[in-house]
Amino acid sequence: MAHYLVAVLLLLLAVGVLVVSTGNFIADLATGHYHSFAQSALDYLSDLLFGVIVLELLSTIITYITARKLESTIKDFLVVGLISCVRKILLTGAQSSITRPTTAEFVQESIGSLITIGGICLLVGALLLLDRRKQDAGSDPCLPDHHAD
Repeated sequence: MAHYLVAVLLLLLAVGVLVVSTGNFIADLATGHYHSFAQSALDYLSDLLFGVIVLELLSTIITYITARKLESTIKDFLVVGLISCVRKILLTGAQSSITRPTTAEFVQESIGSLITIGGICLLVGALLLLDRRKQDAGSDPCLPDHHAD
């Protein structure tokens, strides 16, 4: 029962984020209350990507409710992690192109991006290991899983 409640709350959160961020973006454009279009668009993109992450978490809960398979649930969490890492790199790069960071800030952002890229490599490796485990268990990798993306 708690899983269903969490699923409903995640859906409400995702819809709320998408509606409010779209409303704010349109209001900013209509009234001109933004510092720059690029910054306003970047904020909106950040909100949209956050909404995608919330929807992926919802997908994970739905997978758990329907399949009750650990591999499918783990795979969905790894995908959420990948989306989060890519979001961070995209937004950091876009923000630095808008604000023109100092050399020290650039070095700090670069180190953070390298750490995030390392995390992406680990998550992709985990996905590959999960698929290898699935293949070794005897399931046909050509057949679709119960959870279609």
